[in-house]
Amino acid sequence: MEKIIVKTGIYSFIVSFFLLVAFMKRIESTTDVDGMTSSVITPYPEFFFTIFRYSVITSIIAVTIAIIYLFSMRESE
Repeated sequence: MEKIIVKTGIYSFIVSFFLLVAFMKRIESTTDVDGMTSSVITPYPEFFFTIFRYSVITSIIAVTIAIIYLFSMRESE
């Protein structure tokens, strides 16, 4: 049971980190009422800290779901 929880935490962190690096935008563009577009570029340290934070949150959620699933399977036996 402990192996499954640890592997779930590690793999969910790694997968979510890579997916966020691939798909999260660093440059945000906004268009105001007059039609003018402005761009905001997030600095790299803040960008990677945000990705790290979201990966940790995803990992915690995945581990919680795995624990609930394992306990429900144990009770049904």
